[in-house]
Amino acid sequence: MCTIRQPIPSLLAVAAGLLLALPACAASNAGIDWHGAGLDNALQQAAKNNKRILVKFTADWCSSCKKLDKEVMSTAEGKKRTADMIAVKVDFDAPANRRLVERYVVLGLPTVVVLDGKGTQVARIMGFDGKADWLAKLKAAKTAGDPLPALRKARLDRPEDGDATLALGRALLVRGRAKEGERMLEGLLWQGKESDARSQARAAEALFTLGRYYHRVQRKPATARFIWRALAQGHPNSPWAGGAWWWYARAEAEIGRHAIGLKALRGRAQREPANLSAARQWGKYVVKHKLIASQPQAFKALTAARASAPESEHARLDKVIAGLAALAPKVP
Repeated sequence: MCTIRQPIPSLLAVAAGLLLALPACAASNAGIDWHGAGLDNALQQAAKNNKRILVKFTADWCSSCKKLDKEVMSTAEGKKRTADMIAVKVDFDAPANRRLVERYVVLGLPTVVVLDGKGTQVARIMGFDGKADWLAKLKAAKTAGDPLPALRKARLDRPEDGDATLALGRALLVRGRAKEGERMLEGLLWQGKESDARSQARAAEALFTLGRYYHRVQRKPATARFIWRALAQGHPNSPWAGGAWWWYARAEAEIGRHAIGLKALRGRAQREPANLSAARQWGKYVVKHKLIASQPQAFKALTAARASAPESEHARLDKVIAGLAALAPKVP
């Protein structure tokens, strides 16, 4: 009986195959090594090895989170910069992680909290303003100590310094010392004169921080809506005013008062016809909450806004207009 033997590959062919496989292997090993056993386990490991922990809070809908992943965390450099840390990824929206969102008071995304070997918060990186900026903040966080003592001393030495009060109030809030932090932030709302631009800026930032705290962390939209409205109406020129109107409408919707939220966004868009962001918010709200009766007016307004908008704004407006078009009832 004759046995047919398979040809043995040459050494050259085997070597070529291995070389072709190398890029895929390299790609699979790129990026941060995430600790898969959860934060509680990471805290135990950090205590044993005196390592710092990087805790990244993220969500699928967060565009800035995706940029941070692409430019830093999924790269070889990101892996190198965090090799001496224990990195843990936390899904902001997962019900099982709600206790962590509350424990670390995650006000926005992306948020990276850095803990020392004892579990003390030593740094917090919020947002993503580019690779170089983020890596510089990470470098500082890797050697930073507990910031609270220095912030308390600065406030004690300069009790009338609003900036020192704001910094300490925010730090206390995100450290879970809510009552003390809230008291300091609320005090800033009454400091200074209306003509004092810096005092007004501090008051606006304090309101924004409190709004995020009550809405996102405490999940109390009935309380947060008053804060958002105070920010939107009392500080219309602040960087947070536009977002405050959206969050105010969102809070009203979350307690079942969709019409009040709609009225606020529609009114702002009509008062500021050149404000494309206000128009988009109005349209997005109508689509999000399926307010079919309001569709024709919003559709007309956004279509008109697009006609005079710069080309750079067309894509964002088109997305909302398409949503409004899809929302319209079909004519038999």
